[in-house]
Amino acid sequence: MKTTLKLFSLCFMFLAFVGCSDDDEDPITEFTVTAITPESGTVGTEITITGTNFPSDASAVNLTFGGVAATITSISSTQIVTAVPNGATSGDISIVANGFTKSGPSTFTVLSELVSGRMENLEAPQTGGQGEPVGGPFTKFSFETGEVTDSEVDWDIAFRGTTIAINGGTVTGTADEPARNGNAGAAIQNGTFADVTSADGLTFAQDADAAFAIPTGSDNGWYNYNPATFIVSPIPGKILVFRTHDGKYAKVEILSYYRDAPAQPDPFADESRVFTFNYVYNPNEGETSLTN
Repeated sequence: MKTTLKLFSLCFMFLAFVGCSDDDEDPITEFTVTAITPESGTVGTEITITGTNFPSDASAVNLTFGGVAATITSISSTQIVTAVPNGATSGDISIVANGFTKSGPSTFTVLSELVSGRMENLEAPQTGGQGEPVGGPFTKFSFETGEVTDSEVDWDIAFRGTTIAINGGTVTGTADEPARNGNAGAAIQNGTFADVTSADGLTFAQDADAAFAIPTGSDNGWYNYNPATFIVSPIPGKILVFRTHDGKYAKVEILSYYRDAPAQPDPFADESRVFTFNYVYNPNEGETSLTN
């Protein structure tokens, strides 16, 4: 009888110990991901991931952008802060923790950096003038390549003399102008180059019969002509904003109409019809930002 009681007591103590041990163990908690803000950005952009039951230790979390590991800068049970890593590609943001793998509620888009460039000495010759019919081919420019192009399709703006054409709308009836086969548009904004930060909300005009989207003539568009000095000068504070032929956006500040952009042009010594301009181009589809 005593032996039976001892065995019973030992079994009871063992079961009680096991039960206590199970109660002391932390249960494996499944986390959730409820939001990723923002949902797009360039490499280095800070990203906040919101959810529940994240581990408190960043080393317990494996976070990747399209398979590329990202560094966690801060973490709490409800928020992870990270940055888009070098080499990241658009797709899911994946989080692995506590034996679970989760993705965000939406895919993340890795954006290309905006392109800031300067075009120097773009030649825009013309024939005629001074009362004679104006003609000659336009010099076409592509924001995507940042270069003059001979392409019949992949061009955005084109220059001849003081006239600027865009690859959108219809022909104006001007001699030797290029055919329009894109959806480019143009808007003129007042302010400094830095002031123009977005194309969002702008109204874009297109070339049309007998009218260029960027008006021609002194004081009408981008330039002023001084008949006393014979100098063509960009109007200060006039920034040209373009929708490109394929629906992206760029801004342009024309700096000079003379070769090598002299500070004080001499119309009798400095070659004219030679453009120098600064530009910023956003290569991302649907993105209107024009500042980094």
